[in-house]
Amino acid sequence: MNINFKRIIAYLIDMMIITFISTALTYLSFINPKYDEYITYTEKYNTAIEKFYDDQNVEEFSEVVNNLSYDLNKTGYVYIIGDIIITCLYFGIFAYFTGGQTLGKKLMKIKVVDYKTHNNPKIYQFLLRTLILNGIILNLGTLILIMFKRQTYYHFYPWLANFDTILMLIIILTTLFTKEKRGIHDYIAKTKVIDLKNNKLEEE
Repeated sequence: MNINFKRIIAYLIDMMIITFISTALTYLSFINPKYDEYITYTEKYNTAIEKFYDDQNVEEFSEVVNNLSYDLNKTGYVYIIGDIIITCLYFGIFAYFTGGQTLGKKLMKIKVVDYKTHNNPKIYQFLLRTLILNGIILNLGTLILIMFKRQTYYHFYPWLANFDTILMLIIILTTLFTKEKRGIHDYIAKTKVIDLKNNKLEEE
C-alpha cells in the first residue's frame, strides 16, 4: 500500500477517535456552565441548515451562520479548550510515549521519527507538529477572539479561518511535491515518518 494512502487512512482513524471523544464531552453538561445556551444555538444552527436545504438561499444562510458562529463559540468555549487539550494529549503526549505512533499510525504501520537521528522525537517536537497540523492555531485564535465584542470577532475570524485553510493547503502541497515528501509541519518540527513495513522514510 502506498505510504501516502497509509497516512491518509491513519489520519482519518485518528480524527475519528478525537471527534468521538470531543462529541462525548459535548453532552456532559456539568463541564460547561453555558451548556443550555450552547444547545439552543446548536439547534438554531441545525434549523438554519435544514432551511438552506429547502430554500437554497446561500446569502441568507451565510448571514445566519456568521451570526451563530460567534454565539456557538462563545457558549461552547469549554469544548474548544477540551478539543485543544485532547488533541495535544493524543497527537503529542500519547504519540511520544508510544514511540511515535498514534492508533491510526500503528494500524497502518508507520511512525514519526526525528529527521536527523531517526529516534523517537522529543515531546516538544510532537507538540509543535500537532500545533501546526491539527487546527490548534485556529482554536487558540478563536478563544482569543470570543473574549472581544461581536464585531471584533466578525472582523478578524474570517482572516483566521483563511489562514488555517492556507496553512493546510501548504501542508498538503509540501507533502506531495517536495523532494523529501515532508509537510511544513515536519520541516518546522524536524520530523518525518517511517513506513515500518517497507522501510521507507516519508512525511505524514
